[in-house]
Amino acid sequence: KKLFTSGKQWKSEFKHAVLWFSTEQAAEMETSEDGGLSAGGSVGEENYFLGYTFTDRSHSSRVVKSIMDLCLEDGLFADVTIIVDDKEFHLHRLVLSAQSSFFRSMFTSNLKESHNRTIELKDVSATVFQLLIDYIYHGTIKLRVEELQDTYEMADMYQLTALFEECSRFLSRTVEVKNCLQVMWLADRHSDQELYTAAKQCAKIHLTQLQQTEEYLNLPLCLLLDIIKDGVPTSQNPTSAIESWINHNKVEREEFSSITIIKEHFIPQKRDEISDLMFCENVHIYLIGKEETRTHSLAVSLHCDEDDSISVSGQNSLCHQITAACKHGCDLYVVGGSIPRRMWKCNMHTMDWERCAPLPRDRLHHTMVSVATQDAIYSLGGKTLQDTLSNAIIYYTVKDNVWTETSQLDTAVSGAAGVNLGGTIYLLGGEENDMDFFTKPSRLIQCLDTSSQRCQVKPYMLPFAGCMHAAVHMDVIFIVGEGDSLVCYNPLLESFTRLRFPEVWSCIPSLWKVASCNGCIYVFRDKCKKGDANTLKFNPATSVVSVIRGIKILLTNWQFVLA
Repeated sequence: KKLFTSGKQWKSEFKHAVLWFSTEQAAEMETSEDGGLSAGGSVGEENYFLGYTFTDRSHSSRVVKSIMDLCLEDGLFADVTIIVDDKEFHLHRLVLSAQSSFFRSMFTSNLKESHNRTIELKDVSATVFQLLIDYIYHGTIKLRVEELQDTYEMADMYQLTALFEECSRFLSRTVEVKNCLQVMWLADRHSDQELYTAAKQCAKIHLTQLQQTEEYLNLPLCLLLDIIKDGVPTSQNPTSAIESWINHNKVEREEFSSITIIKEHFIPQKRDEISDLMFCENVHIYLIGKEETRTHSLAVSLHCDEDDSISVSGQNSLCHQITAACKHGCDLYVVGGSIPRRMWKCNMHTMDWERCAPLPRDRLHHTMVSVATQDAIYSLGGKTLQDTLSNAIIYYTVKDNVWTETSQLDTAVSGAAGVNLGGTIYLLGGEENDMDFFTKPSRLIQCLDTSSQRCQVKPYMLPFAGCMHAAVHMDVIFIVGEGDSLVCYNPLLESFTRLRFPEVWSCIPSLWKVASCNGCIYVFRDKCKKGDANTLKFNPATSVVSVIRGIKILLTNWQFVLA
């Protein structure tokens, strides 16, 4: 009986609720008609039980796929024929216009091509145009070295931006002595700064091989100045290169031999300038570390020969506690000592020390990175003397001997690896704070754009965490940690490649150090026997790995390896 009574009561309450809901809904509709908003929602709300709008979320992709399927069926619905080298391509204005701004402008302008059903193109070969059409219709393309430059030019002409950028990256990776000047011309015509820099760098280090080639002898003055104006190794004989270029066309180029900029940047006028350039070339790698029985540090400069031999070219004593160091130009900069903020510049040629402007505040385990294009040294992250992680970024202007505070890291880290690649500083790993503010090994990749002073964290992680060391080779970064392998990180492709050490090396756990020199990667252990250090040499061009033994140095514990 109680249950029956409760049922009647519930039915009565439900009836009143429905009546109240209908009244409220009517009021909302009246409000909506007056142009206002109701408390329960926005204008045009729908009753799910009476009717509603269905949105097919896969509709767009399905329509695109259906259109492409129809277009690819033996040229169905083709409305334009493009002739290239007497070969006919039956295509679709809609597809071409959707992928290329060039074709969109052609088909929507008042030119005759917008009305003609047959169009002839003369600036492209049939082979390359077929590649472009395959890319436009399918989104894939087989890039080949022999057709790469033509594909690069046509991708820019037809405004296929993604393809143009990929061709540029491919050209940067494959630039070599025989094509570097041609690629440099190409990049200059297409205002491609990254490719231009890669080709220019290749020309710098192979100038002696290039100076008798037709491409070099016909090089415009502006490109020639650009190759050598910020320094060329003395082994490449820049003076002879200039003379060869002038003598090739003496009538028109004789006047250039007296231009001030050539004298300043091509031909060193003073004997000590020549000596400094030769010394820079002689020193390839700096090692900073300690002997077993001593408290102070030593800086050792090494010379790496092409015949897989490494010799010591200099040595100097440092203070007892080095917290950070970097190589800038020919000089070595170290921070530390009894006052952790002090910085010193060491000229390993003269063995002289100069005290530089100190850091604004004391820091330990921070990362120092040289940025040659700005003639500056950056200090990132680290720890305060109170053992708190820092996210500060400061930079030292060498010319003015001044430190300047700039932006901050996204995440405070200490002991991270740092490298400069094309004006962007990559800060890798180290230690960061966890949720409880204890430190933990980090797998973050933080990037600082030195031109805009903006920092960001990459959305992906490193394959390992903690303290690591890194070096730049061309457009990739080689990273080592405490594992048994060398990792190649390509920031452009956002990819990692793991290279295993030989078994004889990987069986002994160690914190590795890495340096890039003479086109090869050198990997060092952080500890070695006194007077008998070994290193692993990896040639990225040939993938050949060799072990160099018997480096005669006194160091047994290495803190920094700089190149």
